Parts: sequence; C-alpha cells; structure tokens
Amino acid sequence: MIAKRNAIVCLLLAAVLLAVPSCRKGSSGDTTMLPNISGGVNDVLLVLRKELWNDTLGRSYKAILEDQFPYLPQIEPLFDIVQLPPDNFGSTFKSHRNIIRHNVGSNVDSVSLTIQKDVWAAPQTVVTVSSPTYKQLVPFIIANGERLVNIFEQAERDRDMQTARKYPELELEQRFQKRGIRISIPKGYVLNTDTEDFIWISHETPKTTQGIIAYRFPYTDANTFTAEYLAKQRNAVVNQIPGPTDGSYMITSEVVPPALFPMTYRGGYRAVLRGYWDVARHPMGGPFISHSFIDEARQEVVTVEAFVYAPSKGKRDLMRQTEAILFSATVAE
Repeated sequence: MIAKRNAIVCLLLAAVLLAVPSCRKGSSGDTTMLPNISGGVNDVLLVLRKELWNDTLGRSYKAILEDQFPYLPQIEPLFDIVQLPPDNFGSTFKSHRNIIRHNVGSNVDSVSLTIQKDVWAAPQTVVTVSSPTYKQLVPFIIANGERLVNIFEQAERDRDMQTARKYPELELEQRFQKRGIRISIPKGYVLNTDTEDFIWISHETPKTTQGIIAYRFPYTDANTFTAEYLAKQRNAVVNQIPGPTDGSYMITSEVVPPALFPMTYRGGYRAVLRGYWDVARHPMGGPFISHSFIDEARQEVVTVEAFVYAPSKGKRDLMRQTEAILFSATVAE
C-alpha cells in the first residue's frame, strides 16, 4: 500500500514539474517563466490581412524585409516573411520570435512604431505599427524600412550572443583576451592557428565551416579605413589559412571587390568590410565580413573577421551567427 501511495505521489510531482515552464533568459538577460519562442531563425511573422498583403502595403514590406542579403554568392533574402491574417493570430502564433502587427483605426491620432520585448514568449521582439488608416502606413513603412531591418537584425544578434554567453568557450576567449580583445565565443569553436600576429578559430560540421580570425596592425592615419587598405592588410595574414591542396591558401577575391560600410558602434567608429574570399590554386570560396576598430592605447587597428564556407547551402543564417560574434568584440582594458 505504501509503495503504491509513493508511486502515485511521484507521478503527481512529475506532472506538476512538466506543467511548469522551465526558467529561461528573456531579451534583457533576466530570468523569465514565459514559454520559449517559436519560428525559424530570421523569420518575421507579419500579421496582415490577405488583401493588404497582396496590395501596396504588403509589397512594401516584402521589398524591405526580403531585400537581398549583401555579399552572398547566391540570392538570399534578409528575412523570411510569414504572412498571417489577424483572425488567425491566436496563442499558437503569439510565441513567434519576430512579430509585426498593426493597430489601425480612427482612435489612433498619428502613425507610429513601437517595440516590445517578451510579450508572449522569450526572447521575443514585437513591433506594433499604429495608424489612423492603412493608406497612411505605406509611406511610413517605406521611410522606416532601414529601422525595421535593424530591429530584427539586432533581435537575432542578441539571441545568438545570449547563447554564446550561456555556453562560452572560455579557453578561446582567454586567448583573445591575451591579444587585448574581449570577445564572446560560443561552444563548438576550436583553435586552428595562434601565432604572434594572427589567431584563427572555426566551427566545423561535415558540410559547413564558420571561421573567426583576428589580427592587429599599426594605426597610421584616417586613410587606414578604406576598402583597399583593409583588403591589403587582410591578404597579409589570411595566407596563413591553408586550402585543401598543397600550396593553396586563402586570398581576398578581386572579381567583386570588397565594400566598406562605416558604422558607429558603442560610441566608436567601426569599419565594416564585406567581400568574398577565394583560395589561391584551388576552386573554393565564400563570403566574409570584418570589423576594424582602433585600440587607442596601443595605437593599433584591431580587425576581427567572420567567414563562411557552405557549398550548395544557404549562407545567410551562418553569416549572421558569426557576425554576431564580431559585435561582441571590444578592446580589452
């Protein structure tokens, strides 16, 4: 009888534990009891009536969010839009990772955009666009297209970095720290090369490679931050990354020259270089992106780079994951 009673108690306890959601981190890093987000990486759920989706408003969203991701060898959109009519926006879809919904009616005074975090799930980003009429939304969405892209790019980046901080490769982070670089490296990366002027780590699967490299060079003047000069500095070190055949090594592709995208980040200047890498003496290549910024104390330029190799596969998600690591890089005090 006692054994039977104990078994029942154990079953009841198990049921209670299963009914309680496990603690997880919200967008701000705080513990939350909200359910986990759903939806694929880089998906955006657009809550919009079908007739509007097929009209000017829907086409405007598609032009912005499905614009081509820069510097990939094949065409891939910035995001994948999942359109959903408002009547179907129930509890099943409210846990989606990225949501755009609308508040339209005569009770709304002006067109505006608000951002909310962790409304129905975590870590979640919900954008609400308000307007007196749907017609007024079109020019507003077009004018705020870059902002929309930035909001969801940042949301995906924050999720990647939250994972990196939760499951860090501490030994690799310490190697970067010794070079005066503070950076978050997630589990799965391994060390390939660590020389006096160059460090290279990678995350390998049977079909993909995600690489991170870092190096320094003297800061001479403002002309340092040009695409040509940064590519020259890159070529001086990436030849240490060997190709799959004897005598082959990484180079910067000149077929499509790299492009520079200046950026202000954390109150400082960053030179973001996007381009393609090739392998000398071997048919192999892919996209890369680098962040270069000044170490004032040492009067040096620090460059951290992410590159991807994924033949016959989409590269957008892999590039966003590795680029998130670059955003974590700062000069170690």
